[in-house]
Amino acid sequence: MFRTRVTVLSVMLFAGLTAGVAQAQTVDEVVAKNLAARGGVEKLKALNSAKITGDVVQQGAKIHIVTYAKRPNMMRREMDAAVPPGMPAGPSGKPADGRVKQIVAFDGANVWVMNSLMGPTPQAVTGPQADMAKQDADFDSVLLDYKEKGHKVQLVGTETIDGKKAYHLKITKKLGFVQDYYLDADTGLELRTSSTVDQNGQPVEIRTDLSNYQMVDGLSMPFTMTQSVNGKPVAEVTITKWEVNVPLQDDLFKMPEKD
Repeated sequence: MFRTRVTVLSVMLFAGLTAGVAQAQTVDEVVAKNLAARGGVEKLKALNSAKITGDVVQQGAKIHIVTYAKRPNMMRREMDAAVPPGMPAGPSGKPADGRVKQIVAFDGANVWVMNSLMGPTPQAVTGPQADMAKQDADFDSVLLDYKEKGHKVQLVGTETIDGKKAYHLKITKKLGFVQDYYLDADTGLELRTSSTVDQNGQPVEIRTDLSNYQMVDGLSMPFTMTQSVNGKPVAEVTITKWEVNVPLQDDLFKMPEKD
């Protein structure tokens, strides 16, 4: 009887251990499939900079956007749009050309912004807005070398996204920020990402759906993205051009000296 109990206990323990190993292998297989679909680990690590040009349609307004990114985590996003009718002028008054221009950038240490409606002086950014900009500046895919970076990836299961079977990964970054990734089970590519952020003390779910993948210098890049807030679509991004490994100086990301 005692031997039977020991045997049963051993089987249960072994089953638990092997289940954990099997799950880890499954997660690694899903991650490996994604990285291979994006172009492969070697190709991804050879990517050092990018310039992304496109347009965003948000609440009926069209915004032209150019984003610069450089390894390890520098980012600069330039936005240019017509001033909406009836929009109150900032301290500097409306621009003479009838357009509003904004720059949001992260130099690896500091986030800053410059808005033509607020004048020519750049301003440092702190708080939740800065945290979001820093997260956005991660150059590599969060799944690339995630263990070495201190992130955790859990395979939640499979779900259906727009009629497609998708692997649901829950990603907990080293500093605690949580994201959900949904990968196409057939291609391995991202169909959707989502995260919950704090805005004015309220939790807000920000979701991005990715599609229209095209090859750019051996890398698979999404050319269409739709962003939703709490399930309501708020913006659609159309990329017109991806440029990779373009020469970018670090000064491009640094906040200009105030006059």
